[in-house]
Amino acid sequence: MKISKSDLILESIIKEYLKSKSPIGSSDLQEKMMLDISPSTIRIYFKRLSEEGSLVQLHVSSGRIPTEMALRNYWIKKIEPHKPIVINDIDKIQNSIRNYGLYCVLKKNKNSSLSEIMRVGERFLILVFDDEEFVIKYHAKVEIFLNNFIGCSMIELRKIASSVGLYELYSKINKVLLQNALFKEGINELYDIAQEYDDEDFINKVVEPSFLDSLNVGIYFDDFVPKGCMAVKQNALVDEEALQIFCLGRLDSDFESLLNNRRE
Repeated sequence: MKISKSDLILESIIKEYLKSKSPIGSSDLQEKMMLDISPSTIRIYFKRLSEEGSLVQLHVSSGRIPTEMALRNYWIKKIEPHKPIVINDIDKIQNSIRNYGLYCVLKKNKNSSLSEIMRVGERFLILVFDDEEFVIKYHAKVEIFLNNFIGCSMIELRKIASSVGLYELYSKINKVLLQNALFKEGINELYDIAQEYDDEDFINKVVEPSFLDSLNVGIYFDDFVPKGCMAVKQNALVDEEALQIFCLGRLDSDFESLLNNRRE
């Protein structure tokens, strides 16, 4: 599909802004775009895009920067969360995250189901999952209750355990899910965002072990993360193993380099 000059200029100024985090002038953009569009023509489009709410001029003598609306629309077009990314080098991606200004978690996509409950005398219950086993103290009522949930996923059973006060089981499931994280990088970035936007409550939500498991694949904006930020949950493949990656940062963070450029 042919892209209009207006869309081309907007996309170009967003890409340059993501690199420099500085206002972009018409002459600078014309030079970087290397297209046969004069600075005076670019200024006409700048004015039109500003009237549409896609660009803003912070000072009379400065260039333009994209608005939050423009950045959101850009990411919605550019990020494809339902297409898994292929990660060939975990260490490399960990090291590069710091340059992207993002908080990221890569974790195993583990949600095995309860397949069997075995009683060991009057002392223990062994809960057998697809690839895990938990031992909890025996109680006849607990055994009867849990037998109703054969086939239940580990995440669902954790919710049930929490709601009915089976804290020993909840704690053991939570520990396994927490250990599924292969890495968690950019925690300082998370705290910087909380301080900047005066919203520390979301940190406890994001770092809680069950948070990522309860989240659907997709792109998230306001009412989920602080205003001016974005989060992405995406499927990933490492050595053909299915994983999940979660990234959170400011709208002007370089999500595209981290996510789209890792795709085969």
